[in-house]
Amino acid sequence: MISYSPLARGVLTGKYQPGATPAADTRAGRNDRRLQQTEWRPESIELARRVHEHAASRGVTAGQFALAWVLNSRYVTSTIAGPRTEAQWRDYPPALDFRLDARDEAFVDTLVATGHPSTPGFNDPGHPFFGRIARHGAHDDTVTR
Repeated sequence: MISYSPLARGVLTGKYQPGATPAADTRAGRNDRRLQQTEWRPESIELARRVHEHAASRGVTAGQFALAWVLNSRYVTSTIAGPRTEAQWRDYPPALDFRLDARDEAFVDTLVATGHPSTPGFNDPGHPFFGRIARHGAHDDTVTR
């Protein structure tokens, strides 16, 4: 399985700030429909804020935390992340060394319920999403759907 948009179309990189007008040359600034109906909704921005806080408490960026969480899944073989700047590119490698623990998994469980799409709203019929797979422990291979 390949993870698409593990950084929530840039929302987890910090380029969008709650309450701030997005730059005109960004997806949010151009009113991209997919972004507006998913990651840019107020509840999604609030989830991103919580990820930023948790990641900071663990000594990593929100982007590093998100990439590490995706790569921690034994079912994900790779992930697609599209850096637009050199700074974004440099932010990615530390995610390879970050090890999630039970606190991190418990935190993610507070964000999105197991089996619930993380972004209800715009659903591209070409790419259906059925919900998050639950893990029983930070390093447990047993999953439920």
